[in-house]
Amino acid sequence: MDTSTLKVFAQRLRAHLQQSGISLQHGQALDLVAALAGLRNWPEVNAFPARVAAVSCDNDACQRLAVRISGRCGKTFSVEELRQALETPLPDKPRKSLKAQDILTPASDPVGGKVLKYVEVTEDTSEPTGRSASFLGVEFQPLQYSDLIDQKLDKVTIPLRWKNARVVESTIPEITVDVFAGGSTVLESHYSSKTIGLVQGGWLPSGLALQDDMIVMPDRCTISELFGRFRDGKKTDGANDDFLDLFAGQRIRINPLLFALEGNLKKNPTPEAVRQQFEEACAKIKAALPMAELVPAGKESLRGVVGLIDDTQAGMARKQSFLTRLAPKLRAPVSARRLPSVWHEVLTTADECNVPRRSLVVLATLSAISVPNGRSPAKRLLKLTEPNYSAELAYNALADLRSLEVLMHLFALFPNERVLLCTGDKDLALFWAGIRASNFNWRGGYFQGKFSPVEALLPNVLPERMTSYFDEEEAPQEA
Repeated sequence: MDTSTLKVFAQRLRAHLQQSGISLQHGQALDLVAALAGLRNWPEVNAFPARVAAVSCDNDACQRLAVRISGRCGKTFSVEELRQALETPLPDKPRKSLKAQDILTPASDPVGGKVLKYVEVTEDTSEPTGRSASFLGVEFQPLQYSDLIDQKLDKVTIPLRWKNARVVESTIPEITVDVFAGGSTVLESHYSSKTIGLVQGGWLPSGLALQDDMIVMPDRCTISELFGRFRDGKKTDGANDDFLDLFAGQRIRINPLLFALEGNLKKNPTPEAVRQQFEEACAKIKAALPMAELVPAGKESLRGVVGLIDDTQAGMARKQSFLTRLAPKLRAPVSARRLPSVWHEVLTTADECNVPRRSLVVLATLSAISVPNGRSPAKRLLKLTEPNYSAELAYNALADLRSLEVLMHLFALFPNERVLLCTGDKDLALFWAGIRASNFNWRGGYFQGKFSPVEALLPNVLPERMTSYFDEEEAPQEA
């Protein structure tokens, strides 16, 4: 084996991991395949060519690679699977799309939906080769935590995967019209994504997440962005290209609940404030996107918001107490030596405040203390970096978490309904993608769900402590 072979293996491994929802830079893949030679990283590969030459892609080498992938990516692969991935050549030159408007355009097909146009370009000049295919009914698979953590939202570069789309046009012999197909590509776009769409299983840029008959729940930041970006369904002067542009000219179903639910006073709004905030949200949406349908309409929606505030007010107060008690102790990073005792204190405080241990606020707090150097998105989400923590800061953080709770409850109550939460808060999106919430159901008036956090959200936590936390019996949570 030599370094050129390892570089080929890195390309093949990167493509294989991407199919499993793990997005890596080329340098990260090189560091992974260094394990085949028993080396720690790619610089060691360059420093010890004799060590590389002495090994082959056998079971022992692939076992070392499997261990490294498990440790760094949190996913386990068999030796046989990795060996096959390394030894299987990739398809011919990768095919990329030129820019966002070439990727996703409104369909002219009578059944409606979106059309994804796949354009092959040359590797060296990025010029179109004349080969293309269009897919109708495209629904992109959600992206993961690893796709978002280093993502710059001013210009988006993301892996896209889709399946069960009908081919409506093709100049590529290998792709036949009228069959159903899936695919994947890397979208390198000059479009920004100022808002992130949270869906079951992860996230997507808001415009790419949009599907027919989907209910869109924009947060306050998103409604402000829509109001500034559009008038009468058209972009305002000076607005940059953003994936929100795909909202224009569409009959989108929008629920303004989150705007009214949070309010603008950093505390639970009164019924009168809810009415005023609801009317403001509706006016902004209609001014920006006149084709949008507000759901549910009229007083029914207002009653729902007021009822939700009444139902959650006592719980919000207990969670505010929980955060304000702990915040002064958690502003500074927690060392590995102190982690066990602080972990215990977080759970004890939750018990004393009558906050369920597996509520989102407790899980976020455990993440905030577990990630080294205070770099957890949950710590920023909870505003624990602020020097003078207050009930108002706690309310803002809890309002964000409540939006996730509303989303999960809707998934449980209406399993056949497509729901999209649009947020301008990257930390909230990271937390959602990181907890990997699933198995939503509603039994006897209680919500049930499962959290399977990525390792990056709860690193350096002993397996027995993790098992104890997630397997512990706890009373189900009410709405």
